[in-house]
Amino acid sequence: MGERPAASMMELLPPVGWADVARRSDLVAVRGEMAEVRGEMAELRGEMAEVRGEMAELRSELKGDMTELRGEMVVLRAELKGDMAELRVGVQGEVAELRSELKGEMAELRGEIGRLDGRITAQLPKLVAANVASVIAVAGLVLAAVRLG
Repeated sequence: MGERPAASMMELLPPVGWADVARRSDLVAVRGEMAEVRGEMAELRGEMAEVRGEMAELRSELKGDMTELRGEMVVLRAELKGDMAELRVGVQGEVAELRSELKGEMAELRGEIGRLDGRITAQLPKLVAANVASVIAVAGLVLAAVRLG
């Protein structure tokens, strides 16, 4: 190349220093670094795939555990309903028994109250007569005390 074409070519280049121009050795170094980065990225992708696999496995285990727990809850609910029904029947029986006993005791009390009422009613004329006799006796004593006195 001649001096003139070389000068024209230099004029066409952007106004930068030689430090901004890349050499072949620089490009080779950059390509090497990019290859390393690509290798690291491939390694990370492998690790990510492994983590995704572990997460899928854990998710599957969790779903199985939840299904098992739901089954246990259904069984426990059925057992609880059965136990509650048994208790309800037992309590209803005891309440009926207590109600029957209470009715019997109330009937006994009514009978006793009736007998006592009969005895009081039978003795009432005697008590009234005794009370009238006592009043007459007191009145006689008062009159005697007034005459003596």
